[in-house]
Amino acid sequence: MALQTRRDRREKQKQRQKQRQRQAPSSRMNQLVIGVVAVGAFLLAILGLRAAGVFEPPPAALDLSDSRFQVTSGQTIGTLEPDMGNPHIPVGQPGHYNTEPPTSGEHWLSSAPAAPAPWGIKDAWLPREVTTHNLEHGGIVIGYNNLSPAEVDQLKSIVRALSNGAYRKIILEPYPSLTDSKVALTSWRWLLKLQSVDDIQVVQFVRVHYSDPNYAPEAQAQ
Repeated sequence: MALQTRRDRREKQKQRQKQRQRQAPSSRMNQLVIGVVAVGAFLLAILGLRAAGVFEPPPAALDLSDSRFQVTSGQTIGTLEPDMGNPHIPVGQPGHYNTEPPTSGEHWLSSAPAAPAPWGIKDAWLPREVTTHNLEHGGIVIGYNNLSPAEVDQLKSIVRALSNGAYRKIILEPYPSLTDSKVALTSWRWLLKLQSVDDIQVVQFVRVHYSDPNYAPEAQAQ
């Protein structure tokens, strides 16, 4: 009986060993597949980050005192548009405008959504009825569309440099409806459209039209 038991144990050990040998190639194949998938995912992540401009060098700091940003006396920056007035309309009611983006006209007065909106760089488009109220307060609204990640970073860098100085009342936002240019700068009754990020024209437009009491109805409002 003991002899039979030992033979049974040896037979079972042989069977388990054969089973492990059969499973080993499958296990190695699974490990290989997992390794290939991991490497592929890593490469795709790198390509995605590169496309998003993560590895691009940061834009150079902007020196607003540079002479190239100065505006000569009598120089016109942008196009003067007809005045559409500044009536308040109920929240949710669409305004009617003579330019895209608007430079004057109907707008909301509201706390939800905030109209005028807080100043600064936005990641999403704001309703025109909101930002037109910002224009009424003498601010500058800059919209962009179809820019590369590097160009967006460049534009944000310009706005940060301006906002950290004497030009706090600026909104920068993506503007999907902008189809005839890539950048549009607006103040009350003034419009400048650009086909690329031009730091000189952006800075000059802001300097000339920021809180201008000759145009903005409430230029001194915050």
